[in-house]
Amino acid sequence: MFLLTAVPLHAQSNLVFAHLAVGGAPAAYETVLQVINEVEVSSPITIEVYQGRLSGSANGTPFAVRFDGAAPAVSRSVTLSPYQEFTTVITIDGSTLYNGWLRVRSTVEGGKISGNLLFRQRSAGALVDSVGATSPQRYRRAVVQVDQRETGSDNGLALVNPDSTPLNVTLDLFKGADRAATPVQVALQPNQHFARLISEVYPSFGSQQGTLVIEAEAGRSVPCVALRLDSGHLTSIPVRPLGFVFQYSVTDSGGASVETGFWMFDMVGFNLVGTGKVLTPAASDLSEVTGSWIGSNFQFRYRKTTGSNVGMVVFNGSSAGSESTAGSDGKGKNVTGKVTTIGEDGQVVSINNFTAYHKFGPAAQ
Repeated sequence: MFLLTAVPLHAQSNLVFAHLAVGGAPAAYETVLQVINEVEVSSPITIEVYQGRLSGSANGTPFAVRFDGAAPAVSRSVTLSPYQEFTTVITIDGSTLYNGWLRVRSTVEGGKISGNLLFRQRSAGALVDSVGATSPQRYRRAVVQVDQRETGSDNGLALVNPDSTPLNVTLDLFKGADRAATPVQVALQPNQHFARLISEVYPSFGSQQGTLVIEAEAGRSVPCVALRLDSGHLTSIPVRPLGFVFQYSVTDSGGASVETGFWMFDMVGFNLVGTGKVLTPAASDLSEVTGSWIGSNFQFRYRKTTGSNVGMVVFNGSSAGSESTAGSDGKGKNVTGKVTTIGEDGQVVSINNFTAYHKFGPAAQ
């Protein structure tokens, strides 16, 4: 088991914190939750806590904890005034170490909240450790740097399935371009939690460094957080979305080239976030690009500036597979569709065809 720490989240109505830790000896862990109401009206929230594999009962079932020392409860509801910040300290009785995860929901439609989760360790009442981690977004695919070359070092990962249907996640450890071990399949029932050290998941990896690739099954995404352990001391390490680079080509109805360029995407959940660059007919600077890829439906867009006027370029297309370019035959296919340029007045300027393909991957077949 490992202990995970502070996780700030982007504003939303449903926050999922993929790990918490409470109890333990000789120093005990406590989890500090901070929630912020980001709207101008009062917002009721509900905090729900669930058990992990070390919680002494069924993984994914409600977990009774103490909120600010009150009687044990599996949830707590409070109403936040406009822009109010709310903090609660989560503990348990006894010296047994437990883990799990928690969810914070705004129960008002359109409620917008954000938050942090802090892990602290106390000995004889004195604070001895406090650690923060980067935001545990939901990922289709993600990567974590693993470095265990120093004596006493290890790395840990936590995943959770906050959805109402089972979730399968594949963990793939690489050393360079080669697999360092056989991929590990993690099957999570609804509300179930997974927290392991790399030395537990891959005991033969030893004192090496590599890259852990996390992949949710097709059409799904998973919240995850990671850390590094150095002789009992914790440091957060980033979980990065595993992205890709697409080369694209735009042609008119007669097949003549209109524009070429490339996009560099990160895939956070089903959102595409990154940068792009036009190569021809005139090279541009890198610009921000956003979009989504859900199932076989692909959309990407960027702002187009002409003088002081701002328009929009939107690519709508389809791919062969669910969030991938692999068809049912396992072979790569291009993303194809229409590109629409919209002027600053909201009127359509042009509609053309586009083809997009992995710049550094195998040629589409």
